[in-house]
Amino acid sequence: MNVRTRLFAALFLFSSAAFAAESGYTIKATDLKDKPYIDAVTIVTLPEKTQIEIVTRQGGWMHVRAPDKQQGWVRLLSVRLGNPDKRAKSGGNLLSAIGIGSRPRPTTTATVTTGVRGFSEEDLAKAAPNAAELEKMKGYAVTVADAQQAALQGDLEARQIGYFDADGKTMKEK
Repeated sequence: MNVRTRLFAALFLFSSAAFAAESGYTIKATDLKDKPYIDAVTIVTLPEKTQIEIVTRQGGWMHVRAPDKQQGWVRLLSVRLGNPDKRAKSGGNLLSAIGIGSRPRPTTTATVTTGVRGFSEEDLAKAAPNAAELEKMKGYAVTVADAQQAALQGDLEARQIGYFDADGKTMKEK
């Protein structure tokens, strides 16, 4: 086998992997919708850690295929890529360190960044205080004297910052 044939075979193998579908799983119970809209008809509710195949992405939605071959749309923030039962493994070589040889990135989909996650009515209905987290937050509190001491050590100085009205003009202090 000559070098050209070997090179062609290697390129063929790597290019076919680039078009492989991504897989993932739901990180919580998630509605599978018939369209990529929050008010679309719910086909079925997928349980937490349901393995799915990601067909494509559109905005903050993913078109997916569930294990029972049902297809529909789920919210991007309800899915994590990979397998919930496998821990991430490092290849331990230079190629895996720079991201080559890991899961191929899709080449035909747009990249979307979702900046704010809202709360659903269900999330708000189930909301409950978390005393342990509150105590943890109290541990970050400092006294006024400690804050002033840190400011002095950092050569910081106090400044007055004016407030602005709706038209963008500086308001006078009351």
